[in-house]
Amino acid sequence: MQKVINGMTIDKEDFYEKLWFRASMVFTDEEKEKIMNAKVGVIGVGGTGGIASEQLVRSGVSHLTLVDPDIFELTNINRQHFCTLSTIGMKKVEAGKKRLLDVNPFIEVKTFEDGINKHNAREIVEGLDVIIDASDNKSAHYPLHRVAKELKVPVISRAHTIPDFTFGAKANLWDYREDNVSTREEDENSPTASLPLEEVTEEMFKEKDRKVHEEFNEIYSRLFKSKYAYKLLLSENEPPADFFDNYAKGRDKLVQGTNWGPAVTITGTFFAIIAIRLIIGAKDIFLGPISVKADTKFPGIIDQKEIK
Repeated sequence: MQKVINGMTIDKEDFYEKLWFRASMVFTDEEKEKIMNAKVGVIGVGGTGGIASEQLVRSGVSHLTLVDPDIFELTNINRQHFCTLSTIGMKKVEAGKKRLLDVNPFIEVKTFEDGINKHNAREIVEGLDVIIDASDNKSAHYPLHRVAKELKVPVISRAHTIPDFTFGAKANLWDYREDNVSTREEDENSPTASLPLEEVTEEMFKEKDRKVHEEFNEIYSRLFKSKYAYKLLLSENEPPADFFDNYAKGRDKLVQGTNWGPAVTITGTFFAIIAIRLIIGAKDIFLGPISVKADTKFPGIIDQKEIK
């Protein structure tokens, strides 16, 4: 198979040979085949999800499903790699698809521009091998996890810890391929967990979101009065005199306003590494003859079974 891109005739077999060239000592031929054939869903393709999806494509993943109802805004440009001045106002999934096909024109990219919800979760999840959950609300998280558990598809999702949770570079793994793994909904003690999905209303999801935001903001409030406050500002220097007053006035918006570009990039890359590890069935990925583990300097994955 060949494609003509910007006047260049690109042969598929030759393209993949070049794509794998620099990773020739990382993966075996069998592992490369698994990566190429894997079907990965990315729910939320802004910061973490957008970066993870591009890293997956550059790693050889050839089948992706991108899910996101949002459009790009200028405030996304500090951290979301699909967001550029030319994509402001575009649907995130369309901008993402265009970018990924520009990296590898031979991949298959499905898009769901209405996001994921209880009505379309099965359509999205069915057939996937791994899911990266980078969505921001319970109306996406909970239906996704319910269907993923039923269909035995592992889900990688964000987790937060104190005091370093501001930077988000940790992940939960719900490995639904195994039996007796509770869903995210159950782990978060949501009252919706006991109801059939068709009986759960959007308002119930929103109420859970409101409670989560209240919890986050209460924690942030304590932290900004603690010894960690200056560390969270990424500086040993004192913050501006009016910083804490302004924070107190606007802390209801803080959860949406704490995304720092390099940290989001690390997080998205980390998620991609976890996905590849699940695909090839490896505990660790090595980076060549010196045998440095890819996750040496990354926080560990939190397996849901380990925290029960």
